[in-house]
Amino acid sequence: MAERHIIVTDRRIILYARRGAIFKSDDVVTFKLSDVEGIKYKEEGLIGKRGIIEIQGRTKAKLVGSTSEMKTLYQQLLQFL
Repeated sequence: MAERHIIVTDRRIILYARRGAIFKSDDVVTFKLSDVEGIKYKEEGLIGKRGIIEIQGRTKAKLVGSTSEMKTLYQQLLQFL
């Protein structure tokens, strides 16, 4: 799975990834912040904890990463809602 980059603007959340070793292709998903109904943060795991952000709106998205990165992203997202 390709590493996703997350860009947060005052209007959108943009998830971007570049896939492929030889034949490159871009994968872009966007969410309008006005369509976001809620954001939930939780942690899972005993030894290798990971942070999970669930974005709920017209569609749902689940972002998984290290707890420190996900906490920082969650706090940044809350500023725009």
